[in-house]
Amino acid sequence: MDFDTVYEEQFQPIYQYIRYMVSNAELAEDLTQEAFLRLYKTDLSKVSNISTYIRQAARNLVYDHYRRKAIIKWLPFTKSHEQHELTYVPHEWIVREERRKAFYEALHKLKPIQREVIIYRKIEELSIQETCAIMGLSTMKVVNTQRSAMKALEKILGGVMNE
Repeated sequence: MDFDTVYEEQFQPIYQYIRYMVSNAELAEDLTQEAFLRLYKTDLSKVSNISTYIRQAARNLVYDHYRRKAIIKWLPFTKSHEQHELTYVPHEWIVREERRKAFYEALHKLKPIQREVIIYRKIEELSIQETCAIMGLSTMKVVNTQRSAMKALEKILGGVMNE
């Protein structure tokens, strides 16, 4: 598989993952570019799973960014990327936006590893095996982390979350 094809297929999921983790659009763009630059410099014939490789690179860049900045505490999601309309909006849209806002706020309250598992498993809908490969965790660790994260989200949101 050539770089252009990988870029077209993987850019949006990688950007979204990084965006969820750093909550800053410009920083997410920079880190996404860096992840693909690392992939570009790599001999793709030596990479067994390109999707896992680029996701691990993205994950490492996010963690490296926070280490370099000495920011241990994860920052809250900002809503600057969401446009606020001043015109009349149907009731359903308002309710949906409020639920999304509540979900992002609840997601921020999770531990970083729980947040990451929820992003991979529930938002990006990756398999347990794919999540294990990206995060370098055992199957049981991912399953248990997902379970505890879902329970924590349920408690924060005050309702039942779908597993």
